[in-house]
Amino acid sequence: MVEQTSSPPVEADNLHAEAKASHSLTYWQLVRRRFIRNSYGMMGFIICILIIFTALFAGFIAPYDAQSGNRKVLYSPPQLIKIHNSESGFQRPFVYGFTEEMDPNTFEIKFIPDPEKKAIIRFFVRGSEWSFLGIKSNIHLFGSDDGVRIYLLGSDNLGRDVLSRMIWGTRVSLLMGVLVVICALIVGSLVGMSAGFFGGLYDLIVQRIVEFFKAFPDLPLYLALTAILPRRADPIMIFIMFAGILFLLRWADLSREVRGKVLSMRSLDYVRAAEAVGASNSRILIRHVAPNISSHLIVWSTFQLPEVILLESFLSFLGVGVQPPMVSWGVMLNQILDFQSFAAAPWMMAPVGMIILTVLAFNACGDGLRDAMDPHSHG
Repeated sequence: MVEQTSSPPVEADNLHAEAKASHSLTYWQLVRRRFIRNSYGMMGFIICILIIFTALFAGFIAPYDAQSGNRKVLYSPPQLIKIHNSESGFQRPFVYGFTEEMDPNTFEIKFIPDPEKKAIIRFFVRGSEWSFLGIKSNIHLFGSDDGVRIYLLGSDNLGRDVLSRMIWGTRVSLLMGVLVVICALIVGSLVGMSAGFFGGLYDLIVQRIVEFFKAFPDLPLYLALTAILPRRADPIMIFIMFAGILFLLRWADLSREVRGKVLSMRSLDYVRAAEAVGASNSRILIRHVAPNISSHLIVWSTFQLPEVILLESFLSFLGVGVQPPMVSWGVMLNQILDFQSFAAAPWMMAPVGMIILTVLAFNACGDGLRDAMDPHSHG
């Protein structure tokens, strides 16, 4: 009778090898490895990178300037990209222009595709000049021949390209979110760390100030503060003041969260050991406390950024946020407040898709980072 020897399962060997290898990795290397394995988080991260790239190079990606329009093509519908027709077969991507016709019964303007108004789409074409960080150029990612304008997402009530304005609006909306989150992150983390570490009378005073800011209802305060903004001021100044208003109530929540984490760290062995050897308070905060709350700050930022973008879009939609001629997604949506404009040009709701995509992408990235940084997660 032949004796059979049983070998350990291959899966158990792989787990043992992975656990053994993980001991030689740093914390951030483990976080990166676990985050890469999270397909949902990685998909959100890639989309976030594309959105940031679009915001940085909006002048190159957008075919036209945000303010340039053509009053002969008001409320022009989106043009479908085609690569085949019955006469020439397959060819370069192109679009058909429209011929306006009025219905004699309803007096409604209809746009009929006109094969004679054909525009070939080409890449890296010359157009309006744009600049980024001192670099000026007139090369755009795509456009048409002979200066014929194309409207892949239609035009608005002033004949401006909706796609170009949406791409330019990505820069303003994302800049608003980043500016507010960075300011709230710096102030909230510094206030929370100092209050939790020093305690005593300083902590008592700081918490009363935080409670004072948290006592105000968010939306009514936003509307009241934005209502007093000077409408005749420079749009950039209004943008900065609006960002300050959004930041005003964002740092308080973070300072409370950071304070709670620092309070729990004060009694840990490595903090007491640093105090015993005579380390200064600033060194303890920078070298021992701050690195241990960095993961929380990163995850908090990824969740707050889409909330700020959503809030800015909502307030700008109501007309109390970013003001023209600056272009944001909320400013674009403000053009269809009345039902007549919405019925005439439903494609002007395109910024809603970008808002939803941005919110979902940053939330997915935040979920992936939270799972990767959670020491009790087994993902």
